[in-house]
Amino acid sequence: MTVIAAPPKVLTMDEYEAEWKTRGWQIIIIGPTSTWRQEWGEWEAIRDIVQNALDECEYYTHGYDDEGLYIRDVGKGIAVADFLLGPPKLKPDHARGKFGEGMKIAALALLRLGYSVRVETQGRVLWIIFLEQKTNGHARTLAALWKPNGRKHGTAFHIIGYRGTAFEDRFAVNLLRKSIIADGPSLLSQPIRRFNQLIQHKLPPAEKDFPEMVKAVGATFTGQSRIYARDIYMRDINSPYSYNLWSFDMAPDRHGPKNESDLWTDVGRLWSCVTKADHLQVFLQMIKQPPVIETEESHNVNMGSWDMGREPVTGKDYADFVRENDSVWREAWRKVMGENAVIRTDARWDGMVKHLGYESVSVQSYVRDTLARAVTTDRELIRTSQERLREVEVIADEKLEHRYRSHLNLARAITRKVFTYSPPSGVHVAVIPPASDRVRTAGMYSTAVGEVYISLEMMGRARSMIDTLVHELAHHRQYRTMGEAEDLTPAHAESMTYIAAEVVKVIAGGDLDDLLKEVVW
Repeated sequence: MTVIAAPPKVLTMDEYEAEWKTRGWQIIIIGPTSTWRQEWGEWEAIRDIVQNALDECEYYTHGYDDEGLYIRDVGKGIAVADFLLGPPKLKPDHARGKFGEGMKIAALALLRLGYSVRVETQGRVLWIIFLEQKTNGHARTLAALWKPNGRKHGTAFHIIGYRGTAFEDRFAVNLLRKSIIADGPSLLSQPIRRFNQLIQHKLPPAEKDFPEMVKAVGATFTGQSRIYARDIYMRDINSPYSYNLWSFDMAPDRHGPKNESDLWTDVGRLWSCVTKADHLQVFLQMIKQPPVIETEESHNVNMGSWDMGREPVTGKDYADFVRENDSVWREAWRKVMGENAVIRTDARWDGMVKHLGYESVSVQSYVRDTLARAVTTDRELIRTSQERLREVEVIADEKLEHRYRSHLNLARAITRKVFTYSPPSGVHVAVIPPASDRVRTAGMYSTAVGEVYISLEMMGRARSMIDTLVHELAHHRQYRTMGEAEDLTPAHAESMTYIAAEVVKVIAGGDLDDLLKEVVW
């Protein structure tokens, strides 16, 4: 490589006219002064140089030579006019940068840190300098010396004198392919289709061991995982996973998103596309409330169907990816939450859910509705139970054997004594379908017609019949006084206590002795 003698980092116009113009170098004044963007250091500068290279050709190379660090691409090159600071020239949506201004700020920051910057691009070579001007004092303005020469193709940035890290681990394009454990389409599809990536930097010896390994180490993730925005490191994250995301806008300084919630919605889009049960188990441990694994996802991830929107190529709702992969989501759900767990949507239904042989489990609210496309909710469980119970089949009195009729007569007599005012419309023996696949149904109260149904299985003995009757009469009382008849609520428990005491009084009163003689306890 031909080494081109470097100009001073700071040059006056007189020095340019005398020493550099005569040697064929032209000068352009880029614009900002040396004090601009004081917060930028080596990382921010290298970040934006690499970002431009990736936008040019999707990859870059870097290394060190006798002069320092170089960063190269094989793109179309940079025009001199591209270094001018003027009205923003928007890059396409799929690009990593937005206005192309970071390249100039990067060069300025490196100069301020004491490095020289040379840019070799197609047909020209440029030295970035500070031009010292007298304007009511002295001001150093970013400028560039340039002349025809340079490379035949692509662009190379040389940071002269820099021997530090190239931050290669902060660019997702440099990650090992096996660390990308899942991906899903982002909102960007033209002219290049972009995919969000789920990253696991350190794989366990056996991937199937990951859920338990994560659970064991708990909150030791701080500093180990990262969020990359469009292939470029943005920040650390407390999580067992890293993310490379595309579908949100960055703040001008690239240190964060313009809108934090947009980032977490993009995380939700990615998780909706994950298809491995092992990783879904970890995700469910993060978004269970309270979390099994406390991470940033536990309180921030958003899988709301409306918020995630539609995948642009297929037009499919991101939430529908969960439905299509429902068997794997259910497998992961069972392993984390238990065989009898359903999603809690309303705590007031917990009693009914328990009565049906299940347990309600809370999850992060912005995940719940999409997760419900694969996993049963308490609302769905109860609705299914109600639909089953609509198939109840009343057995006519005359079809009952004598013992069952005797017990039915006792049930009706007790009901009339307990409810001298507004009794149920009727008490019947019936074949009642199981309320769920986990419990049988001993009895049922219909709020629609105000009738009590007792399962034929409960009619063999007076004791089981009376226990069932008390339970259903409590529902009648609860509905009559409160307008609702939920199972195993405090109101129902109070009604059962009251009805049971009234039944004891009725039986002890002696008025039903003739009926009691015919029953089997």
